[in-house]
Formats: sequence, C-alpha cells, structure tokens
Amino acid sequence: MDAAKGTKMATYSAAHNIAVNYRAALQFVFAGKAVFTVVNDDTGVRFTYRVQVCKDNPNLHFVSVLSGPDNTRDYSYLGTVWKGQSYKHCLKSRVGADAQSAKVFSWILRRFVANHVPQQVRVHHEGRCCQCGRRITTPESIASGIGPVCANR
Repeated sequence: MDAAKGTKMATYSAAHNIAVNYRAALQFVFAGKAVFTVVNDDTGVRFTYRVQVCKDNPNLHFVSVLSGPDNTRDYSYLGTVWKGQSYKHCLKSRVGADAQSAKVFSWILRRFVANHVPQQVRVHHEGRCCQCGRRITTPESIASGIGPVCANR
C-alpha cells in the first residue's frame, strides 16, 4: 500500500522498475500506441500486447498479441476495447476467444479497471535497446536495457 495515496501499487516497468498505481498503467495502455508485456511470476507465462487507438474514434482501441519472433511486426489481432473498460474478442481474429492470450488480456484489463492485480503478475511497457535502438519486450531485456541480440555480441 502506498501510505500517501492509500492505494495498492504494482511494479510497472520501463527501463527501470517504477511503482505506480494500476490506474496509471491503464492510462498508459490506452494512450494511443502502447506495447506492454504481462508476466505471471508463478507460472512463467507472458504475453506481449499492442493496443492502438482508432484514428476515427478515440474511445475505440484495437488489441493485438505478439505471435512471432519479430516484436515489431508479428502481432495477431485479438479484438477491441471500448472506452478503456470492456474487451470484445473479434470473430475475425485468427486467435480464438478461448486462447490463453485472449483470456489473459481480458483478465488483466478487468484487474486494471478494478485497481487490483495479484502480486505475482507484473506489467512491463516496451523499452528500446541502448545499443541498437530496437524495441525490446522481454522483461529481462527491459530490465537490463539491452536486447538479446546485442547482449550476445
């Protein structure tokens, strides 16, 4: 608990771990062009999501999940979020509504809105490699500030 605000805090990582209110994380997700990774420390399961605002309607956001090795292009469309509150899986999505990645996004959105995410779940926003400037999305790379390719050079 943050004594000054009386709200539960979570680790919401950028290049450095910074504790912020879940409402701030929700604001980040729906700012317009967010990329973030959700990690469950107990299971090791993680998913990277991209949430983009609709150009014609600022209340509508499109959600995609990273589905391949290229973290700039390999995203599969999942569905939409209306007014940052309710996720709707799209029938045209190549990812099924019962896929774990779709369920996790729906779950994490509900947790953000309720301002309560279990302690074993961490959220990391994307970072950039300090050497080459490419997008990094794995928690380990975000924490170190250097991508896996550059780290192995």
